[in-house]
Amino acid sequence: MKILIAPNSFKESLSSVQISKIFSEEFAEEKNFQLLEMPLSDGGDGFLEVIKSISGNEIIEQKFSVEFAGEKFSAPVLFNKSGKEVFIESAEIIGLKKLPKQKRNPLQLNTFPVGRLILDLLKSKNSESVPLFEKIIIGVGGTSTIDFGLGAVNALGIKFLDNLGNEIEPIPANFNLISEITIPNSFNNPIKQSSTHSILHSVVDVQTPLLGDNSAVDLFGPQKGAKSKELYLIKKGIENIVELLIRKNIITDSANINGAGGGLASGLKIFFGAEIISSKDFIFKKILAEKELSDIDFLITGEGRFDIQSFEGKATGELIKKFSDKVKNIFLVCGKIENDVKDLLPRNVHCFQLIDLFKNEKESLLKSEFGLKIIAKQIKSYLMNVM
Repeated sequence: MKILIAPNSFKESLSSVQISKIFSEEFAEEKNFQLLEMPLSDGGDGFLEVIKSISGNEIIEQKFSVEFAGEKFSAPVLFNKSGKEVFIESAEIIGLKKLPKQKRNPLQLNTFPVGRLILDLLKSKNSESVPLFEKIIIGVGGTSTIDFGLGAVNALGIKFLDNLGNEIEPIPANFNLISEITIPNSFNNPIKQSSTHSILHSVVDVQTPLLGDNSAVDLFGPQKGAKSKELYLIKKGIENIVELLIRKNIITDSANINGAGGGLASGLKIFFGAEIISSKDFIFKKILAEKELSDIDFLITGEGRFDIQSFEGKATGELIKKFSDKVKNIFLVCGKIENDVKDLLPRNVHCFQLIDLFKNEKESLLKSEFGLKIIAKQIKSYLMNVM
């Protein structure tokens, strides 16, 4: 039997590569199992690790200095020699995993370090210090910010001013003070290669709009540390920026502003024409493109928390949609599966939750590796019984 092992990462816990390894090691000695190991990423945590796993020896890793929320550290960047691509993971620069809980305050944080890293790459593009590249691909997900990407575009040269002409730091706490956006006279767009093509591509983990009903601010703000009052201030501030962009004819309306990464991908698109790539396209055209998937018998997939958003472009949801009528069974392995989505799953999906094995969610997070090994044994037993 042919088994595709294709999990997404468990945020702030295990990467998809680590999870794949747990299952493949448990199944390895069974001679009747043909394993196809394919860890996934939809742009969030573990994006670079997945790129390494699918690209092999073509990858060169370099470290770049980053400063975020008062901390200095080195962030990895991957260069694909043959593809002339460079990969950045936003979660490695401004991610929740980079901040202790007491520092999680999206009202005071922005994406400036991402823009600074892009600028450093562009400045070194024609030097001998980095491999040759023609495209920057940034995995947008797992961020601790909700700044509409204004910090990143500020690092790339865009300035934000108050009504007295003073420059304003573009953090959400200041958004209502911004009354002007300027592009310096000496500004040379470092990202656009032509009027229709950008060097920058953003892989996004959700299609949720930044504003409006069920907005990305409301859905993902609390897990980034924002309380209800702060969420209100952030939304009002972003609405002010949107109104300013409309008045300046930079955008036509507030519809279709993607909320991935707190609006990071949208900010880069609006100001620099950066292309937004859905995780669905990235997964099926980049990660799974060269794999023979026509005769898969069983699929093992999952993510940390499976909820209604998992069907809105995230890796696990897209995989279930693609394979539900092509395989005998799908094993959905997650930290937690929300009750309101269980009824939406196809009948051949079997659910496994880490939270069922432990006293509470905190313990399941701390002991996720141990719990996954238990679940792997359970799935192996099931498969051997149906052989």
